[in-house]
Amino acid sequence: MTSQDPARQIRLPQLDLLRFAAAVAVTLYHYVSCYPKGADATAGIVGAVSNVTRYGYLGVDLFFMISGFVILWSSIGRDATSFVISRVSRLFPAFWFSLIFTALLIYFLHDVVPEVDVPALSLRTMLANATMVPAIFDSPLIEGVYWTLEIEMRFYALIFALLLLRQMRHVEAWIYTWLAVSIACLFFRLPWVVNYLALQPYGSFFVAGGLFYLVLAKGSSAPRIAGLVCAAAACVYVSLQQRGQFLTADDTSAIIVPALILVFFGLFALLVSRKSRRAESGVARNLGDLTYSLYLTHATMGLLLYHLLRPYLGLLPTVLAITLIAGAVAWLVTKYVDVPSRKPVTNLLSRLAALVGLRRTTPLPTQSAT
Repeated sequence: MTSQDPARQIRLPQLDLLRFAAAVAVTLYHYVSCYPKGADATAGIVGAVSNVTRYGYLGVDLFFMISGFVILWSSIGRDATSFVISRVSRLFPAFWFSLIFTALLIYFLHDVVPEVDVPALSLRTMLANATMVPAIFDSPLIEGVYWTLEIEMRFYALIFALLLLRQMRHVEAWIYTWLAVSIACLFFRLPWVVNYLALQPYGSFFVAGGLFYLVLAKGSSAPRIAGLVCAAAACVYVSLQQRGQFLTADDTSAIIVPALILVFFGLFALLVSRKSRRAESGVARNLGDLTYSLYLTHATMGLLLYHLLRPYLGLLPTVLAITLIAGAVAWLVTKYVDVPSRKPVTNLLSRLAALVGLRRTTPLPTQSAT
């Protein structure tokens, strides 16, 4: 795909808003529907709102769809070195800061709120987590939400392999193959390595995002529409199977969860529609930029502060307070760590790549999966 690809000439503000909505949904899922226990879980306004926010974990599924869309967008027409530089410079500085930030919170607050179960801190655990794939080193996650980053890293590895093997011109065929394997994994016992490489059980969400990008870039076609229908069916199936891990698998959730997955597909269909395209929005971009920092920092910080403040403030004021604190921390990390670090890290990695003889091409678009 050339630089004249119409999809590269625009930034979709709707994508930034979707990303921000997903991060807020996950945050409220934790703060409203997970942290209050016992009588607090059903008390007053918090209990009533929890009936809605308990579905916020599906923001992770939406993130995976966004990632499939954006990473395909930013990788077609690029080389493997440029892809790696863009991902490292975009993701790791804020991630490393959040890792240290969360570790410090655990160190200073765990003795004050010992009822919070947190991992034991050690240099080995910190270094393993710093890779975003601590499971490879048999290390616990310092921050629970990091489990999604490991899946993202496996997705990036797949895209890197396609770039390295010069297979991006055949990416649509590979996407259909991935979809077929993902569906087979749902119904047959395949070797673990197949499930691992297919990103099971979430592979169909990435596939859906990739197919929506192809619709945006090249237009709709019968195979793409058929692929999206199959991906939607697989995503609904997975969401129904997975919901018991995140909420009570009752009759209500059996209806609402698949309905929300189909809403995600509908929103993406609107997003790739030419009628829906708008000029870039500064507000949407700023909210999109906040997403990654909010996702990285909110969970353990919120849990520790919830238990610290709840006895003194009461339930509702505590939930409101930690939500405001999470927003403020996300803004600070975005403004002073995330955004300012991108260009210097990109330049540094580019110089290092040049030193070892690796070529870097035109800078990547600013859209990001996280």
